[in-house]
Amino acid sequence: MKSLAGELGLSVQSVSLALGGRRGVSEATRERVRAHAAARGYRPDAGLRALADYRTRGRQASTRWNRVALLHNWHAERAITADSFYSQWYSHLDEAAAERGIRIELHWVGAQNERADAVFRLLRNRGITGVFLAPPGLTPDPLAVPVPVEDIQIVTFGPEHLYPAFHTVQFDYYENLRIAWRILRRRGHSRIGLVYAQNQGWRTGHAWKAAYHVEKTLAGVPPGDQLPLELDGGSEVQQKKQYRAWLRNGKYDAVISSMRQVPAWAPAGRNSPETALFNVAGSGRQGIDLNLQQMGQTAMELLYLELQRSLINARSLPFRVHIPGKWVEAVKTPD
Repeated sequence: MKSLAGELGLSVQSVSLALGGRRGVSEATRERVRAHAAARGYRPDAGLRALADYRTRGRQASTRWNRVALLHNWHAERAITADSFYSQWYSHLDEAAAERGIRIELHWVGAQNERADAVFRLLRNRGITGVFLAPPGLTPDPLAVPVPVEDIQIVTFGPEHLYPAFHTVQFDYYENLRIAWRILRRRGHSRIGLVYAQNQGWRTGHAWKAAYHVEKTLAGVPPGDQLPLELDGGSEVQQKKQYRAWLRNGKYDAVISSMRQVPAWAPAGRNSPETALFNVAGSGRQGIDLNLQQMGQTAMELLYLELQRSLINARSLPFRVHIPGKWVEAVKTPD
């Protein structure tokens, strides 16, 4: 900075303010300093900038590095933590943050995003710039949370088409289905079905359906045979009736599903198909462990990277990170 200041006829403080993007110098001076620094090959170190920011900006810097926000627009303020799956999901994300000494604040922006502006004003006033955007609520037509891009670092959990401009961490839905299919085929099953709720199909970008049709084709199944069942709402009694009719007509000997009720819906005895479920961690059932712990750690690493990159005004194309799952067998209990 001393060299740049001498070459440009400016004070060291002016050069520091210009390179840091802070107030106190004109826009023309800022651009002049940055252009000259770039020509000299200047490349700021994100880690050192983070340390300097922490030391010189007092309480606001401390808040920025020690606290982030998780925003959601589910139908009610506590709905996301009341859901059995998403309470686990949130717990793993919170643990990953705690390992870094970071606290996650959960904020509801309203079911129609009516509180979004107020929430972002609150975050700015408190010096919080790192933000996670939770997956949308379990509705057929969810809304994206409107985000002011300026001075906010964002990591989302998809769906990818809902937040195309931001980093996204998602489960590897496509590969997870292929893992389940391969295991069931090795066990001798020839008619494998797929069942999921309509809102789950939308949220996964229909990756399960795509992988299912690919595996069917590779197995030599005609395109019009063994069509997946997409349940579009209704009561559980109605869904069970639809499932049993689909199971009977398709003569399936195995089923892959994202719905935990499916094993209980199947008829008892010899006609009950073998079932593989998604997200079976700790359930005692067989299927895919979605690797929630890895999801939380990856999302936290990515957001922390964005916080560091923001110090040097660096932007990149959004990352798409897909977390792989793994097959687990059912826990056998003694008779």
